[in-house]
Formats: sequence, structure tokens, C-alpha cells
Amino acid sequence: MDGNYSICIPQRFRRATGLILLDVSTPVSLLRYFRRSLFETGRLGALEGGRDSIKWDMIHHIAVVQPRNRKRYSAMFDELDLPKLRLSSVTAIKQRFNAWDLTR
Repeated sequence: MDGNYSICIPQRFRRATGLILLDVSTPVSLLRYFRRSLFETGRLGALEGGRDSIKWDMIHHIAVVQPRNRKRYSAMFDELDLPKLRLSSVTAIKQRFNAWDLTR
């Protein structure tokens, strides 16, 4: 699953078979958002014909809301009795991406 709809998280966790938490810093999240919105055309997972654009609401979410929720999400993650993996850096994400032989 992907997303931050915290009201749905308990229901989603009940159906989950495993969990990967991308727990990167706020500056990294902002940088990746700007790069994705400005430079990554034809990105996998994007809506066909759609174009990403920078939105103030998203910047606010990444810079203000997400850091407030980070501790709560970490506690939820720690409490789950599922196979789980926490990736806390871009390097860790890239290493896992390569270990799973995934391609862009």
C-alpha cells in the first residue's frame, strides 16, 4: 500500500502480509518530490497522460504534517507482527532495489 491516509491504516494493516516503511528525512522527501515533479516524465505508476506538478499542499504535507506523524507511524510499525523492513536512507532504498533486481 502507499499513502498517508491514517484513518484507513488499521484496516489496511489487518489485510497486509508485510510492510516496508520508507523512513527518510524531510529534506530527502522534499528533494525527491521536486525531482519527481519536475524531471521524471513517463514515471512508472504515473497516470497516463498526466503530468506531475509542484503543489503547495504537498510541500506543506511533506514539510509539516509528515514529520509530526513520523513518530506515530514508527510506533505502529514497531507494534506490527508482520514481516517488515525499515529503509531509512536513499542508500538503503537503492540497495534494496538492487538486491531485489528491480529496474526503473
